[in-house]
Amino acid sequence: MTRTRSKRLPTVLTSEEAQNLLQTVSTRSTTGLRNRCMLQVMLGAGLRVSEVCNLRGRDVDLQRGEVRVNDGKGGRDRVVPVGHETLQWLQQWANKRQDLGLNGKDPFFVGLRTGRTGRGTREEGQGLTTRYVELLVARLAEAAGIDKRTSPHTLRHTYATQLLSEGYNIREVQELLGHSSVSTTEVYTHVNPEALRAKIQAAPPADPEDNRTLTLAGPPRPYDRRCTPLPKVQLNPWQIVRRRRRIGAVGERGGGCGPNPSTRPSVRGG
Repeated sequence: MTRTRSKRLPTVLTSEEAQNLLQTVSTRSTTGLRNRCMLQVMLGAGLRVSEVCNLRGRDVDLQRGEVRVNDGKGGRDRVVPVGHETLQWLQQWANKRQDLGLNGKDPFFVGLRTGRTGRGTREEGQGLTTRYVELLVARLAEAAGIDKRTSPHTLRHTYATQLLSEGYNIREVQELLGHSSVSTTEVYTHVNPEALRAKIQAAPPADPEDNRTLTLAGPPRPYDRRCTPLPKVQLNPWQIVRRRRRIGAVGERGGGCGPNPSTRPSVRGG
């Protein structure tokens, strides 16, 4: 019998962890600006690590605020619109690329060291490898004090989860992530523990006075057909006499709502 593997929930960063990760990068240097922009593209556009490394300068449309992914996973192309913050970082790095003499055909993110490096010889304008970006994200996450295993795909998971929490439907998220099947996107519909905790703790506490009132309240009074007021109807004299006799007989037996025999004055002399 074939055993089916259950889908594990993706690891995502909380809002605080994501901000700590971004603030770890110092943008005063050219390398820091490049790294900050790479993190923003993964967190703000959901690009895979291979898509980040294959991105070209001509694929970033700053006027329309879009990033075009060519030949993504499964050979699919897509266009991802970006928000204001992501667009700002793309603009800053694009300006720096011009200062470096890079054009639209060059990789959008390039290595800044040329010559011999610890991993071989790098030429000017050469792109980054996926392994380099993976190690960079892991190192920055450790420096930010994030105690969970963090990879570029973790940032993509965080992007998808954030979209759903902001009200985007599953089809829209599928389109932005470039999934061929919506079943792949459904893994992100898991319950967000951070949002669930905030929702529960935001509920107002119960009023103790209301609880006391409910506790002291007795059981409802049982319905008594004999004590229910009768509707007012027009009776003839004989019906009135018969009803008075019937009510008096019930009162002598000590039941209903008739007069009590012990309190009724005696009609006998003596």
